[in-house]
Amino acid sequence: MSKTACVFPGQGKKFGRAELELLERNSAKCEMADEILGYHVRDLIQNDHDKLIETRYAQPVGYLTSCLYYLEMLENTGRKPDYVIGHSLGEFCALTAGGFIALEKGIDLVRKRGEIMSGADGGAMCAVMGKSCEDIMSAIESEAPAETDIANYNSPFQIIISGPEAAIKEAEERMAARGLKTKRLGVSGAFHSRYMREACDEFRKVLLEFPFNNGGEPEVMSSVEPVLYGDDVPAILGEQIVKPVRWMESVEKLIDMDCYDFVQADKGNVMIDLIDNIKFARALKGRV
Repeated sequence: MSKTACVFPGQGKKFGRAELELLERNSAKCEMADEILGYHVRDLIQNDHDKLIETRYAQPVGYLTSCLYYLEMLENTGRKPDYVIGHSLGEFCALTAGGFIALEKGIDLVRKRGEIMSGADGGAMCAVMGKSCEDIMSAIESEAPAETDIANYNSPFQIIISGPEAAIKEAEERMAARGLKTKRLGVSGAFHSRYMREACDEFRKVLLEFPFNNGGEPEVMSSVEPVLYGDDVPAILGEQIVKPVRWMESVEKLIDMDCYDFVQADKGNVMIDLIDNIKFARALKGRV
């Protein structure tokens, strides 16, 4: 029987009526978050939506809502998935679902992460899309300026690059001339690149003092390293901000572990689309 995995999206998720209704249904947890964060999450979504583009707000609100969606999914299905996995910010949601992070403490941890990362501005990120991973990598190696780094290996047809604004703009122009499509990400920093080293070092200090639990079920697959989490949470998370997201490898690892059924915690399809592309590329190569 196929195993199942629940996936959590990263920063960039949209917030709207569905999230307002979610928070209303979970008013006690929402009030807890308001007290920790120092602002009213529902008011932010409803009346000050532009702030949700900012990292310091987008990360804790994204973490809270994804975790609440997951808890409701468990209540509705009565069954935990075999595995959980999260993309960048979503990794903290996955660790919460896997019992390594308590929700209340996780809200404060992600609040600190968002504040630290928001200080690293002036950078940019863009997706590079093509017919194959080989085509994209060849284009990046020949066309992307040396100041850029690969930030996310999302699927065989999409890789994210990160770097200073001017370097990303130059990369976009050169990729377009080569016939590749690009899409700018709605972030203000060069996340998952060498330019996040200072923020990474600062957040590592926070992690060293954080009271992680031992975890339990479901098992948590990292997207920093394609491994299941054990007692190495601080070590892996300590480099997450500066290392690329290896989403493609981690999903392939789950598939190799007989996990074929994936569901996104918030019922969205962004991460599922990436996973479907990974499955499609495997099928083309004769792998199931």
